[in-house]
Amino acid sequence: MSGIGTAGGREAPRATLVVTAKPGARCGVSDYTEKLRAIIGERGLDVRVERLPTWSFRGLLRVWRQGVGRRRSVVHVQYPSMNLGKSPAVALAPVLIGGGRLYLTLHEFTIFNRIRKCYFLTYALSRATVIFSNEFERRAFEAFFPVRRCRTLVVPIGSNIAVGRPGVPSEAREPTLVYFGQIGPDKGLEAFLAVSERLRAEGERLAIAVIGSPSGPDCPVFRDVAARANRLGLRLVLNAEPEQVSDELSRARVALLPFPDGVSEKRGSALACLEHGVAVVTTHSAKTPDWLRASTVPHVSIEASVAAIRSLVSAEGHRAAVAGRDPEALRARAWPSIAERHLALYGLE
Repeated sequence: MSGIGTAGGREAPRATLVVTAKPGARCGVSDYTEKLRAIIGERGLDVRVERLPTWSFRGLLRVWRQGVGRRRSVVHVQYPSMNLGKSPAVALAPVLIGGGRLYLTLHEFTIFNRIRKCYFLTYALSRATVIFSNEFERRAFEAFFPVRRCRTLVVPIGSNIAVGRPGVPSEAREPTLVYFGQIGPDKGLEAFLAVSERLRAEGERLAIAVIGSPSGPDCPVFRDVAARANRLGLRLVLNAEPEQVSDELSRARVALLPFPDGVSEKRGSALACLEHGVAVVTTHSAKTPDWLRASTVPHVSIEASVAAIRSLVSAEGHRAAVAGRDPEALRARAWPSIAERHLALYGLE
């Protein structure tokens, strides 16, 4: 789609990506939206990002006004993200914009209560395209809205952390255990800290690092991490730029990501660890697809994870853990593939 313009008097096609975002705040969905804008823009499409302070009728009206008279345009809503608030205004998008050129990526659905799930009734009854990162979330949406007109499909997400040093061998890595992700409740950090406590109590001196962004300075989980850091010898890497995160992951051998609800394809932090060649110990659940089960070691208890980490943190254990991964599974979730999927969906050629 390179070279798109106004040849023959036709208006140039445009895609507007809509997300709620607070200036300076770290948010995986907001970062994903910016990455999507950049990678699609490289292929010649005019892509704009509209960052709303929160979901509101006024904000959506502004998005609609920008598209008035532009027949060759689409609007792509990214939901949920930080600063989204509790407003049901997101439900107005199909009414204002029209389902035929409206796309919604639901990064989460099953976590919502029934009231918030009902926000998406207008999408289900419209001609919108509703996109999910995995089949588990898609099936949950379809079960909740058995009568619908919208199109549903799966487009895997990609990691927001580009690999700076690909293929770092096991011998060149440090015997380091890392956690990578948002520092907040329901992310598995409590289990990570419990495993770290056990490792230290049993005399393990391996380096341990927590890489991420606190959800807020008053977050109880962040306070707990900060309080234990000196006693356990935890190194905190907070609010790091993607290049620094990539360097940290490229040097580490093992990541423990004990998500309470299980690892799935929507977990960008897990994808980043896998792409950087880190051996991953994580929770398996009904949400975990076969390729992720085969690529990771299950976290089932503190004792089992301590034993697994002791093995994986060695060069031999790390090498064995990453040798059996299917490279095609990760290539399908790389950004070039994701960009082509979106361009084909938009149909703006």
